[in-house]
Amino acid sequence: MNMNTFHSGNYISQGDYTSFSPTLINHSWRWNDAELNILLEQASSELGSLNAFSDLIPNIDIYIRMHIKTEANKSNKIEGTKTSIEEDLLPAEDIAPEKRDDQQEVRNYIEALNYGIKRILGDDFPLCNRLICEIHKLLLSGVRGKYKTPGEIRKSQNWIGGSKPSDAVYVPPSIIELPDLMSDFEKFINTDDWNVPNLIKIAILHYQFETIHPFLDGNGRIGRLIIPLYLLDKNMLSKPCFYISDFFEKHRTEYYDALNRVRLNNDLIGWIKFFLKAVIETAKSAKVKFKNVTDYVKDTEERALKLGGRPENILRVLRLFYDNPLLSSSVIAKETGISKGTVDNIIKKLYGDNILVEVTGYSRNRLFALMDYLKIFI
Repeated sequence: MNMNTFHSGNYISQGDYTSFSPTLINHSWRWNDAELNILLEQASSELGSLNAFSDLIPNIDIYIRMHIKTEANKSNKIEGTKTSIEEDLLPAEDIAPEKRDDQQEVRNYIEALNYGIKRILGDDFPLCNRLICEIHKLLLSGVRGKYKTPGEIRKSQNWIGGSKPSDAVYVPPSIIELPDLMSDFEKFINTDDWNVPNLIKIAILHYQFETIHPFLDGNGRIGRLIIPLYLLDKNMLSKPCFYISDFFEKHRTEYYDALNRVRLNNDLIGWIKFFLKAVIETAKSAKVKFKNVTDYVKDTEERALKLGGRPENILRVLRLFYDNPLLSSSVIAKETGISKGTVDNIIKKLYGDNILVEVTGYSRNRLFALMDYLKIFI
């Protein structure tokens, strides 16, 4: 199919409302657009550079876990959650009651993404509809979408905006169409028949998933989760170090507009250009973050070791903050097995040297943050 003459689909009357039936995507794709080709080359180069860079960084898996927490916050923020990254890191009992659901949704996102990474990298399981449903079940477990059939393709009509389909902004395809649409979607993920570059494929896949809206809830988050999982599945990344939701959240209006213009104006090329620009900026940003992290860790550990005490204990305490930059001394003692008194003494030194910041203002049950480290990811 030629993208320059692409037709996004048709509107189907369903009685008192109209649903959208998208064009199938599992076929060859051609285009005649010089700018798109330039962006594709740049995006491929930047992603390849990030992948090579990630292989050179010692202990990058620790920093990636913090990167994932940032991704979870940003992706959920697009959907309207209100918690900051700092609040997401707090124990549930320390967060305002009205924000606990938001925090749990972010934590579910982290669990779902980590599960997908493990299935693809650890179990060598392909990205497919079954895995997407497994991830969706984890995403909606115990949160506001828990009654919206987690892990199951919808069996009723959904819609976006309005109180019912007849006054909705957008009505996705009917349930009758879902088996064929999702089968086509899965085939396009895993086929090598069409010789379509993977970055073009995942741009098309993301658009198609959001257009199909196969679940009753969580479609935006799952659609964004699919992006890094696809790149891992296709060996474009060897480590899960690329997360695009920060760019989408910063350019939320443009993100939604670009997706909508495909359906409304058949502008698939415009969406792919926006997506490739997002890939370029995200890959560049990730390299800067990882470089800043490695420099910060090197300098901070050198500073900490000059404060006195057993070096191995100081490093064990400090390195626990790389995974969660907001901790109490009791949690540190439990996680490291170091006595509470020793932990308190180490924290006192780190706090005195302005490596740690106390964030509660309390005299008891205090929480300490490795704030300069956290700021690298925000």
